[in-house]
Amino acid sequence: VQALQHCSQAYLNELSDGSLQLRMEVGSNDSIIKQAAVRNTDGTWRVRPLSSLSGGQWRRCSLALSLGFIDLASARGKLRSSLLVLDEPLTHLDCAGRKSVGQLLRKMLSDSTGTGKISGRSGFGLSTILVILQEIAAEEIEEGFDQIDE
Repeated sequence: VQALQHCSQAYLNELSDGSLQLRMEVGSNDSIIKQAAVRNTDGTWRVRPLSSLSGGQWRRCSLALSLGFIDLASARGKLRSSLLVLDEPLTHLDCAGRKSVGQLLRKMLSDSTGTGKISGRSGFGLSTILVILQEIAAEEIEEGFDQIDE
């Protein structure tokens, strides 16, 4: 769980400019307890349940956790895929959030060697990212892709 938290936090730092933390621990019944910490204006952290986050904050945590899990699974299981499919990853994100996702996806594609520039782990080694969007402006991520079908 600590390794997953570490991997996920690296992505969350990219997606939130360091304003969110994802905290995980194993509960008494072996469940994973997830909480978020939001940086206050004075630099201190306020711990909150994930259910109390805004839609954009929740989306950033969700995406970071998914990418962290994929990264950890590839490192531990020596499994790599050259394809990443994301369904509606920009939902609930403002312009800055969509831009952060676009920058992260470009960084992931540019790391085609799988050196793990983001999380410090084995890396994805991606050659293709398929992003499925409906009825949302995605100008913030367009320049990172070879082709966009509308």
